Amino acid sequence: MKRYLLVILTLIISFEISAREVYRLNTGWKFFYGDAVSSDFARQVTLPHIWNPNGEQTHTMGNYMRTIDIPSEWQGKRIFVRFYGAASVADLSVNSQYVGTHRGAGTAFTFEITHKVRYGASNSLRVRVDNAQRNDLLPLALDENRYGGLYRDVELIVTDKVAVSPLYYSSDGVFITPKKTTKDLVEGEVNLHIISDRRDRSANVHLAILSPECDTVFIDNLRTKIDGKSNRMNLNIPFSVANPKLWGTEMGEQPLYTVVAKISTGTMSDSVAVKTGFRSISVGEDHIIRLNNRPRRVQGVALYADRAHFGSALMPEHIATDMDLIEEIGANTIRMVTQPASTQYFDECDRRGITVWCDIPLVNSSFLADVPYTTSPSLAENGREQLREIVAQNYNHPSVIMWGIFSKLIVPGDDPRGYIRELNTLAHNIDPSRLTVGVSNQDGDINFITDLIVWHQNLGWQTGDVQDLNIWKEQLREGWSNLRSGLTYSAGGNTVHQDSLTVRPRLDRNWHPERWQTIFHESYMRTAGNDPIFWGTVAGNMFDFGSVRQAHIDGSTINDHGLVSYDRSIKKDAFYIYKAAWNRHEPFVHIAEKRLRERENCEQTIRVYSNQQQLELIVNGTSRGIMEATDGIFIWDKVQLSSGKNQIEAVAPNTPYCDRATIIVGKTLK
Repeated sequence: MKRYLLVILTLIISFEISAREVYRLNTGWKFFYGDAVSSDFARQVTLPHIWNPNGEQTHTMGNYMRTIDIPSEWQGKRIFVRFYGAASVADLSVNSQYVGTHRGAGTAFTFEITHKVRYGASNSLRVRVDNAQRNDLLPLALDENRYGGLYRDVELIVTDKVAVSPLYYSSDGVFITPKKTTKDLVEGEVNLHIISDRRDRSANVHLAILSPECDTVFIDNLRTKIDGKSNRMNLNIPFSVANPKLWGTEMGEQPLYTVVAKISTGTMSDSVAVKTGFRSISVGEDHIIRLNNRPRRVQGVALYADRAHFGSALMPEHIATDMDLIEEIGANTIRMVTQPASTQYFDECDRRGITVWCDIPLVNSSFLADVPYTTSPSLAENGREQLREIVAQNYNHPSVIMWGIFSKLIVPGDDPRGYIRELNTLAHNIDPSRLTVGVSNQDGDINFITDLIVWHQNLGWQTGDVQDLNIWKEQLREGWSNLRSGLTYSAGGNTVHQDSLTVRPRLDRNWHPERWQTIFHESYMRTAGNDPIFWGTVAGNMFDFGSVRQAHIDGSTINDHGLVSYDRSIKKDAFYIYKAAWNRHEPFVHIAEKRLRERENCEQTIRVYSNQQQLELIVNGTSRGIMEATDGIFIWDKVQLSSGKNQIEAVAPNTPYCDRATIIVGKTLK
C-alpha cells in the first residue's frame, strides 16, 4: 500500500515538470495602415488593439510588426505563435517568409514557426490584418461594427519535439467527454492530440484528474507509439470519477476539475492542464432543458462583446465588469451573438455557473444592401472551419450547453436550408454531447433542423403592438407546439430620448424613447417570461453595442437595444425588470423613469421594480397603498401629483429597502 501511494505521489510530482514555455507577446508592436508608403511612421501599440474603436471604416487593412529574440538554446525545440483573435483575415510572415493565413474574427489560430526563425538572433514578425467584408467569409453581414486589428492576446509557445498539440484547431489538444454523469459516478474519455518529429517514436502518456480541492481522483499511465499520419496522432483514454461534484447544481462558485495530460520520451516531455466541470445536458419530450436531470429554464441575455472607447479590444477588467452586471441582473444564460467572446468570458461563466449559448457567424443583418447567403464552396468551407474551431476551442467549458447554427436568414439569397442541415450534422458529429439551436424569423421547415429553435420576435417595436405577442403566442401553441421553442426579443431605448407622454419610437428618425423600451420589456416578461410553451427567453441585448450603421439623431453611433449603456455607466429601467424577476439574492427597490423628471400632467403612472413581495408607495409624505408583487412589477395608476416638485418613495414594509425620486409637474424656471 505504501509503495502504491509512493508511485501515485511520484506521478503527481512529475506532472509539474514540463518543457513547455509560454510567453505573452502583447507589447512591443508597431502598427501602420495597409496603404502607408512605408513603416517609418508606425506607432507603438500594445495588444489588444484595434484601429477603429469607434467603428469607422476608413481603413480596411493594417500591419503589425515586432521583433522577438530566439535564444540559441531553443534549437531542437518547436516554436508556435498563438493569436487569440484577429479581425478578420490575418496573414503571418516571419523574417519576411510567409507562414500562413487565418480567416475568421471570432476564433484563435496557431502557426508553427520552428523552421522560419533564426536561433541566437532577432527575428521579425509581421501580421497583415484585413477587416473588409468578403463574400467568402462568415459573417456576410453585421449590425455591429466591423472592428479591425489584433484585438486579443498573442503568445509564443515553446515545446519539445514531442508535445500535446497546440495546432489542432488552436485548442489545448485535450478534450474531456463525460459520457455518463450521475451524482455517484462520471465515466467518459479524454481525447489527446499528440505531435512528434517522427512517427515511430515511443512515448509515455500520463493522465491525472484533480478535484476542485486538488485531490487526485483519477490517474492512468500508459505507453504508446506515435504512428499517426504527418507525425500526429490522437489517443483516447477512458476515465471515471466517483462521487463527483457536479457543475451547475448549486449557485455560486462552481466545482471545476483539473485534467493534466503529460507525454514524455526519455529526455523530452510536455504537459497541458485544462479546467473542466462534470454535468449533463438534455432536453426531453416535454421540451424542458435539464441540467444534471434538473429542469433549468433559460433566463438569458444576448452579449455583443464591445464597449465605448475600446471597441472589441477588451481588457480583463472590462470582462469582469460585464460578468458582474450579468450576474447582478440574475441571468443564468448568455447568448454569445455572431461569434464566441474571448476565453475570459467562458472562464467566468464556468466559475459562476452561467450557461452559454455560443453562435457561429451564419447570420444576416437587417440591411438589404448586405451580401446575402450564397452556395459558394469557399464560403461553405469557411463556415465549416469556423464551426470546428469554435467547438474545439470551447469544448472543455462546462458552461457551454448549445451551439448556435444560424440566425435570422430571411433575406434575398440562396436557400440556406441544405447548408444548415450540413452544419447541424457536423456539430453533432464533433460534439454529440451538446444541443444545437437556431434563431428564426420565418415559418417553414427551417425551424425543424436544429435541436432547439428560438423565435426572434419584435411585435411592438418595428411593427404592431406589444399586446400582439399574446395573439402570436397562442397561434404558436395551436400550430407549432411540437417545436422545442424559445423566444428572443429586443427594443431600442436611448436614455437621452425622454418624453412626458408615451410616444412610439420613430424608427425613420432613430428616436428610441427609453420609456417605450421599458413598457416593451415589461409586457414581454409578463407574457412570455414563465410560459411553459418556451423552454426559455433571451432578452436582447445586455449591453448597447457599437453600430455606425445605426446613427441616431443625436449623433451617436450605437445600437441602443441594450439593458445597460454602451459605456456600462447606466442601467436602464428595463434592466431592473429582469433583476426583479431573476435575482432573488440581492434585495432592491427601483423607481422607474427617474430620468423623466418633468411631466406635463398631474395624473401619472408610477412604475416600480423590486424583488420584494410587497411595496408601499408614498407621495409627498402620504401613503398611496401597499401592493403585492406581480413578477416583480408594481404599477400605481392615476396617481395625483401636485404642481411643482413631488417627492416619491417606494418602500418594502418592515425592511430597509427603498428608493426615492423627484418628479416635477409643469415647467420649472430656467
